[in-house]
Amino acid sequence: MVGSAAAIVPRAAARLNLRIPPGTTPAAAQEALTAHVQKAAPWGVHVAVDVEATGSPFEASTNGPAFHALAASAQEAYGRPMTSLGQGGSIPLCNVFQETYPNAEIILMGVEEPQALIHAPNESVAPSEIENMALTEALFLARYGASTV
Repeated sequence: MVGSAAAIVPRAAARLNLRIPPGTTPAAAQEALTAHVQKAAPWGVHVAVDVEATGSPFEASTNGPAFHALAASAQEAYGRPMTSLGQGGSIPLCNVFQETYPNAEIILMGVEEPQALIHAPNESVAPSEIENMALTEALFLARYGASTV
């Protein structure tokens, strides 16, 4: 294998990206992960943790008029009720928007039906998913625009 050696390597490094849910602080998550890694280290391995950056989790509101307009639009486009899915990976900019514009609704959505395998080596998107999402967005803009006039 390219880059491998038949020798014991005296050091190893890993870069971790921990996604935390709302209600957990970055400091508490960092402390828990560090304690877990140190406890799990085998054979007297020494663990050092250097924090590169932290970010707070984001939780979108699901009770505003934009969210309800989006849900109705998705149901019309897909022919069944929209589902919501909590996921890790908050975009740090969402918290900035939420703090700067506290009355704005922030909705994260994407073209990613379950078989899309987003971020996998064999990621793909069904053309029908792109079509349905485009229709959802068009219906949403018309519906939400009409409700705010």
